[in-house]
Amino acid sequence: MSKNELDKFIICKKCHTLHRKIKLHKGTKAICQQCNTLLYRDHQNLIENSLALSWVTLISLIIGFSFSIINININGIYQELDLPSLIMVIFDNEYYIVGVMLSFLIFIFPLVIIISIILILTLMKLKKSGYLVKRLMILIAKILPWSMIDIFFISLLVAMVKLFDYAQLELGVAFWSLIIVILLDIFIFKRITFSDLWDEYIKIYEV
Repeated sequence: MSKNELDKFIICKKCHTLHRKIKLHKGTKAICQQCNTLLYRDHQNLIENSLALSWVTLISLIIGFSFSIINININGIYQELDLPSLIMVIFDNEYYIVGVMLSFLIFIFPLVIIISIILILTLMKLKKSGYLVKRLMILIAKILPWSMIDIFFISLLVAMVKLFDYAQLELGVAFWSLIIVILLDIFIFKRITFSDLWDEYIKIYEV
């Protein structure tokens, strides 16, 4: 079976049933016949809407990395917590492996992913650099499981709960920015699947 023929099929990610793709009407979606899992949908203005959301995510991510997350006051001792200072403290205490892993998992990988998405959508909109778009999609597929800013945020919430008994906590700008990043990240990757991106790629570069 040729590559073009394979692109006419889709496998349900839940029950692995093979389906032949059909052209959908505007705003409709295809459901698995076996388990009713969403297979794909017809997106309206997929590239434009996703590009706008991606820019908001990038701006929120930069704010989250640049400002304080929480301000801690323990018996008059005031301390600001932000991501760069947290990573520097880890390196200062000579936990180099932990520092490098933390830098990649909660800083570098999320930043690379969102910038890559913006580049992909921008190039698709301009209908340029098909090879680069394909390589960026492969890059995102490989590093997406290693983006753990949501895990970091949950850990932060657990630590805050433990601090409530003996410290005054003030939420910083970065705290709310990280919430926006996580919510938009969930929405973007729920709205856009790699199958959707690949379908757009075929429409733009291979038709």
